Amino acid sequence: PDLYKDSHPLTYKNASLAFKGDNLDRYLMGRQFMVLLVVFVINQCSSPLDPKVDVLGFSDGIKFVFLDIGLAMIVFTCILGQLTTQV
Repeated sequence: PDLYKDSHPLTYKNASLAFKGDNLDRYLMGRQFMVLLVVFVINQCSSPLDPKVDVLGFSDGIKFVFLDIGLAMIVFTCILGQLTTQV
């Protein structure tokens, strides 16, 4: 607002540039693409190369749920990739 034009001129210039046009929409869209990229990279880095290999002595059911379906990486990605971008 114009209320801060005289007291905070640098902030006013930055805010007027940021809110001019559809820059806010572009920022939010770019942020969503960044979150998508982080989720994709984390899931690709953590997927097993060979699902038949014994992993830490887990049973086949646990390996299926956490490694094949990717439940563990969904939780991990939500914590690391999405919640930290909101803080």
